[in-house]
Amino acid sequence: MMMCKRTAAAVLAALLAFGLSCGAGQAATQAPKSYAALFDEVWKTVDENFYDPSFHGSDWRAIGARYRERLSEARDDNGFSKLANAMLDELHVSHLYLNKPSASAIKGGVGIGARVETIGGDRVVLEVAPLSDAQRQGLKVGERILGPASALQAPLGEATSLQVLGCDGKRRTLTIRHEQTNWPPARPSFEWRVVNLAPGLKLGYVRIDRFDDGAAEMADLAMADLKDTDGLVIDLRQNSGGNNSGTRLVSYFAGGSKRAIALLARPYLQALGRPVTKVDLDKLPSTYGAYTDEGVFAAIKAGKGAAVYAPEDLGPKGYRGKVAVVMGAETASAGEAFAWMMKVHTAATLIGRPTAGYLLSSDRFPLAGGWTLTAPVDGVWDAEARDFRDRAAQPDILVPRTASDECRVEDPDLARAVDVLKGQIAGAKR
Repeated sequence: MMMCKRTAAAVLAALLAFGLSCGAGQAATQAPKSYAALFDEVWKTVDENFYDPSFHGSDWRAIGARYRERLSEARDDNGFSKLANAMLDELHVSHLYLNKPSASAIKGGVGIGARVETIGGDRVVLEVAPLSDAQRQGLKVGERILGPASALQAPLGEATSLQVLGCDGKRRTLTIRHEQTNWPPARPSFEWRVVNLAPGLKLGYVRIDRFDDGAAEMADLAMADLKDTDGLVIDLRQNSGGNNSGTRLVSYFAGGSKRAIALLARPYLQALGRPVTKVDLDKLPSTYGAYTDEGVFAAIKAGKGAAVYAPEDLGPKGYRGKVAVVMGAETASAGEAFAWMMKVHTAATLIGRPTAGYLLSSDRFPLAGGWTLTAPVDGVWDAEARDFRDRAAQPDILVPRTASDECRVEDPDLARAVDVLKGQIAGAKR
């Protein structure tokens, strides 16, 4: 469900015997020893921690043997990273990737202090980091970056000349220094405000870019300020994930406690030995208030690899107005879980575009030499035993998006959300 991160114990040293047990044969001895050991460590970590004991029907041992025979192709870190990640991709799941020791080397370097998204084939600037060189050089939201995508990543401090197409249709060249910026913003990243649209008509706006430790408390603060509004827009478009803390916010709209999300890990699924059913989940107790990484994983441990999380019954504190959730392709992981809960358990209207389809719960494992492996350690089901694995949440109202929309003063997504809420509020008053 989430990009949860917990402190993992150091993984055991790699076993070189793996190559023999997998039948890698003579090819295994041709690989550089350092990468052979690291390869075994990557394979073994996934083998022991991947949440689904059946690996979704894939033969993980055979996959490992096949890629180990190709280890002679790995001449350097870049080559090994490419080979190992190709092996991981064969499981066709999110939250499964290997990172090289140097953070600046990931994906070829660091960015330019701007958040860029591909829309309709164009690379469009969606945000420019305050105080960044990109801002100083005049890069603006809505502008399109021309040329190869590789130009957006380079070593820290290096300057890159970029061709930019402005919102006025004119091209220009900007030379921008590559800088390490933090996207998303500082966590937990909540902001909210009250907007008075007309006499007797107040809307609340909440933007949430992460659901991390502390987000539940921020949700309470936001809802205390917005409780008297007639309608509420929840903006998830840049929400990259987090943990289960979004369930606290769902509590304000669910109209009582409803079992919502189940996280199931390897021990539970292996003991079950068959597909999960609603009867299985009904036997598990409800978990309330697990709004931190520690709380989420403690509940799973206490349930021997399984936990069902539920919003709380807030009684009169519940929100009485209309709600619209705005989302898009960058809404991922825990952001998607929140969207699913709002869709299934509340009367909210979901507006925008399908979410990322990146919905599992992962852990980060330190490996030898500073490498790190992220792997999904929990699958996500709803209380009806529907497997949410990497399923995108669909909007109730689709708002198509083009690159030129980013140059508009009016935000089409938010404008549609306001129109929908105004119509619902007026209908409720008749």
